[in-house]
Amino acid sequence: MEQGEIEVLLELGQSYLLNKEYENAIKKFGEALKINPHDPEVYYYLGLAYEGDNKLEDAINMYEKTLGLDETFNNAEIRLNKLKDKMNEKPEKSGEKT
Repeated sequence: MEQGEIEVLLELGQSYLLNKEYENAIKKFGEALKINPHDPEVYYYLGLAYEGDNKLEDAINMYEKTLGLDETFNNAEIRLNKLKDKMNEKPEKSGEKT
């Protein structure tokens, strides 16, 4: 029963994600995470939702947790590296160094 429930929550979350309803997606993925906190896919989707909602630190955290559970999760590694690069660029673009 739990696996079926997770599948439904993931599908709902993905639907919200595609429609850019990030807060709703985060809620559904969070519910799935409570049922199975060891599923790297759930952390990955949470990362996508946080990234879409411009909560970049949270997104990085989720991608790192994904890779902690499955170091071969290539999409999480790609997203993580892109976000880290993006975060490193921000300070350089805003203002001058004194």
